[in-house]
Amino acid sequence: MRGLVVAGALLCSGVALADERYDHHGSLGLTAAFGGEFVTAVSLSDSGERGARLPLELGGTFAVGNHSELRLAARLSPGISPITALGASFYGGLRNSFGYEQWKTFFDLELAVHATPFLAFGARGAFGVQFDFLPIMGAYAQVGAQLGGATSLRLSFELIVGMQFRTYLFER
Repeated sequence: MRGLVVAGALLCSGVALADERYDHHGSLGLTAAFGGEFVTAVSLSDSGERGARLPLELGGTFAVGNHSELRLAARLSPGISPITALGASFYGGLRNSFGYEQWKTFFDLELAVHATPFLAFGARGAFGVQFDFLPIMGAYAQVGAQLGGATSLRLSFELIVGMQFRTYLFER
């Protein structure tokens, strides 16, 4: 019995002494976020939209260096009156972060594709801050803007908060 207690203590002390890493190098991540967005869109038809949306986003990240992650995400955005149509959009691009510790700042540069209620392709830029409270989990907040066009000219501003869950399957 005494041998099991000593072995357990040694195993636990090794975990406690291990350096915790908060960089995202070699990680594969899942993001889930929500927030608010103010949209103005002018359509080629008689209609357009102007008002607030409540986006719900699910995405994934893949680290491609010490500070960079490729990011893909999909959003559903219910509208608040006077906007009633459900918005659907997709994003893909680069998230670049600054810092190795638990607190990081970052920016996103992405291609945005808005499928509904009006088709629009364009750019999305955002910057934010992330706190990694575990090496595999962090919370973030960001502000961003989007500009695009196709069957409508669309401009939006957003405030998003979310969580990132990571695994290190591709660690060298």
